[in-house]
Amino acid sequence: MRRKIHNSLSFKVFIISFLIQIISGVLICAVLYSKTPAHSVRGEIADLVVNLGGCTRKEGGILIDEFIDRTGMQIAIYKDSDDYGKTFNIFDNELLVKDIGTKTLKSSKEVFLAYESTKNDTFGFGNSGFSFKNEDTIYVMSYFDNGKTINTLEDSIKESVPAMAAVVISLSLINSLIFTFLFARPVRQLSKYSGAMAELDFQTRCPDKRNDEIGDLARDLNKMSATLDQKIKQLEEEIVRVHELESQKETFFAAASHELKTPVTILEGNIRGMIEGVEPYNDHDEYLSRSLRTVKRMESLINEILTASKMQSASDISFEPVDMTILAEEKTDELDDLFAIRNIEVEKNLPGNAYISGNKDLTSLALGAFISNAVFYSSEGSKITLSVTEKSGMVITEVRNSNAHIDDSDIPHLFEPFYRSDASRSRNSGGSGLGLYIAKLIITKQGGSCTLSNDGDDVSAVISLPSTQNP
Repeated sequence: MRRKIHNSLSFKVFIISFLIQIISGVLICAVLYSKTPAHSVRGEIADLVVNLGGCTRKEGGILIDEFIDRTGMQIAIYKDSDDYGKTFNIFDNELLVKDIGTKTLKSSKEVFLAYESTKNDTFGFGNSGFSFKNEDTIYVMSYFDNGKTINTLEDSIKESVPAMAAVVISLSLINSLIFTFLFARPVRQLSKYSGAMAELDFQTRCPDKRNDEIGDLARDLNKMSATLDQKIKQLEEEIVRVHELESQKETFFAAASHELKTPVTILEGNIRGMIEGVEPYNDHDEYLSRSLRTVKRMESLINEILTASKMQSASDISFEPVDMTILAEEKTDELDDLFAIRNIEVEKNLPGNAYISGNKDLTSLALGAFISNAVFYSSEGSKITLSVTEKSGMVITEVRNSNAHIDDSDIPHLFEPFYRSDASRSRNSGGSGLGLYIAKLIITKQGGSCTLSNDGDDVSAVISLPSTQNP
């Protein structure tokens, strides 16, 4: 506890400011003392004589002793003679009064020595007459000044030390407390809030209404807290996304292995049967054709798996301006035979000049997947409407097939790899379950989005990609 107090900023600020103010008070007194001129004590003799006239003999002796202590002057007291001024001799031992004060000169020898010390100073020796209160006797006070000077401030300081110490200490304590309150307290509060931030509590905010440096520090801490909170959330989202991608990859490759296993098993059975001549595999022409078709299916599936893997790991795609109306026109022309086989009517609404910034070949692949899906999941003789519009900075491409419906349970899974809402139909038509999955990867990589949903009696597939200027 004691160590904690000693290490406290408040304690340090208080002690330092208190000591500085105490030292300042002492230095002020020292400067005043050094700058106060010293003066001779001779001028105080007249005041002493006046004060003795108001004292009793005993009080006068005490006053004279105090004067001698304070000034260092030597004093001798004499009885006045009848012939004062003619026969008075300072070395006359009979006239020397020895019972006034304890520090006055008591013998002619002492007087002689005192006189010798001042004989080179014209004003170092003098006499003054006085009498005590309630006494008729007149006394003569001879003083012998050795030239000592005194500083009256020293006496004043000595007399006022208790009061001055009380005032200086009191003011120092008050000022130190105020300074500690104004400085250390807000810093202690900032420490409290920063400690909460260190514990990842980024909802805590420092009070930042002050306009001084502490307010600036509080605002900087709040800004740092908000930035860290945002970055940590982004990192958490990225971690979740990475985990999702890892999970998707595991699921993808597990499904890919399963999808490849079936044609490989079929191909192995056909070849083994033909080698061993087992009925009906001895009809080599028939089963070689079947095996070739199985190999083609495997080739197509492997190519799609490679495309999906490439799209998952690709960080950069070459972009160029692509007119979606021209791309849609080319794609429908490419699929004319498929439309004819399924007896599908195609209605196009392609106004032209709807440019995106993307990869033409990949975008064509994605658009073909949505159109093919519409064809395979529409009944013969139905109609597909293909339209391209530009709205709010996005190019919207819609593939709508009439008289179709998707089960609500299938909608959340349509863009998952190898998912088929009707497995038998997909396999008969050659579908691998990767078409929509790859299409979404392509669209997402280009900054767009895609949806597939029921719209009344129709199914609507919508591709949204950012538009760009006509090159």
